[in-house]
Amino acid sequence: MTAREQIEPALCTMSANTVIEARCLYERFAEDVSEATFYKTLERLCQKGVLAHLAKGLYYRPKASRFGTVPMREQDIVAHYVDNQRGLVVGYRLFNRKGLTTQISKTVDVLSNALPDQKKTVRNVHVKNISCVLNDDRVATIEALEILQNFGNIEDLNTKAFLSYVEHFAQTYSDADAMYVIEHMNYKKSTIAFLAALLTRLNVRHSLQQFLSALSTYKFPNLEDLYETA
Repeated sequence: MTAREQIEPALCTMSANTVIEARCLYERFAEDVSEATFYKTLERLCQKGVLAHLAKGLYYRPKASRFGTVPMREQDIVAHYVDNQRGLVVGYRLFNRKGLTTQISKTVDVLSNALPDQKKTVRNVHVKNISCVLNDDRVATIEALEILQNFGNIEDLNTKAFLSYVEHFAQTYSDADAMYVIEHMNYKKSTIAFLAALLTRLNVRHSLQQFLSALSTYKFPNLEDLYETA
């Protein structure tokens, strides 16, 4: 049986317009097909139209319709890295979704634990690796820390919407998951101090002080000014 005769039927069982990682796919055929032959076969399948190249090491099986081939969508790429608690969308797509700004980016910023490399760009989707095992509370914590860390750079920030978001986050705040996220990710001390100050103001118990020094002064927005301008 040729490499193509082995690989093509396997591809046809995969859903159309979903990301296929060549590295993972090759593991299924490594005992019978050399790596060079495997990638040459993928190239030929792309020429045949059975497969389409997406980015380095990434492919997909094109979805056909009566109007022709349906292009791979942005949300299909994002789903590969975020579904099943594998990651989350950050940046302006997050800020806009939370109602903090009307601004939106043409690119999508994603944090994912499903990325074997440190970072990867797939069309307009920019993915960075994180080493966190995720659940709903950890995702919510990362979203909050991303917002606080970028607070001063968010264009057209709606302060009232921001404070409303913070109050909602505080209601479901998980101290244990916040500890986990901060221990596994590299957030600035000033960002942690900003979160600690907001939680303290909202009378939410937390253990964030263990990451901060009582001898240091951390720069973050004045809370009194925020609440007065909202």
